[in-house]
Order: sequence, then structure tokens, then C-alpha cells
Amino acid sequence: MSLIVDLAIMALLVGTLAYAFVVDHRVRKMMAALRELEPMIGSFSEAVDRSESAVSVLKSLGQSVQAPFGSRRAAPRDEEPAPQRRDASFRSVRDHPERTQPSTGIPVKSELVRGFFETVKSREA
Repeated sequence: MSLIVDLAIMALLVGTLAYAFVVDHRVRKMMAALRELEPMIGSFSEAVDRSESAVSVLKSLGQSVQAPFGSRRAAPRDEEPAPQRRDASFRSVRDHPERTQPSTGIPVKSELVRGFFETVKSREA
């Protein structure tokens, strides 16, 4: 009886080692793919950062251009404003969401990407 238990344990150990070998092979393959993608991911992250800064500049320019003309708008004379209903699904005007200040404790996306690859490199060493 103990021989059967020993053989079962050995079979399970061999299966575990085989599975560990397969997982190790897949992880090495994935890490090699990540190393190949590192320059592309870095440049993509930089492009996203540049586009976000360009959008914020365009928004600020749009607000600065629109500000002088905002007071010159004439209200419609003959039209009565639509009655406001309390039910949110039937309102004709949306509420403007409150703008929140960005938190200073959150790192920039490019720092996260660089940190990820630095962590991967330090674990491999």
C-alpha cells in the first residue's frame, strides 16, 4: 500500500515539475517579447503624453479666445426658456460636472512605463 502512495506522490511531483517547466518557458518567451516591445511602448507613451499636452494647450487657447466673445452673446428675445423638469432623463440642459484638481501623488504614465521595465530588468539580474 505504501508503494502505491509513493508512486502516486512521485507521479504528481513529475507532473508538477513538467508544468513548472512549461510555465517557465512561456514566461521567458513573454519577457523576450516585452524586451522587443520596450522601445515601441516607450515611444507610444511619449506620444500619448505629447498629445495630452497638446490637447490641454488647445483647450486653454480655446477658452482664452472664447472668453472675450462670451459676454457679447445676445439672449433670444421671443423665445421662452424650456421648462426645467426635475427628472434627470427629461432635462434639456446637462449639469456641468465639478472639475477636480489632479492629485499630485499619481506618477506620470511615462514614469510608470519606465518603472515597469526597470523592475523587470532588476528581477532578471
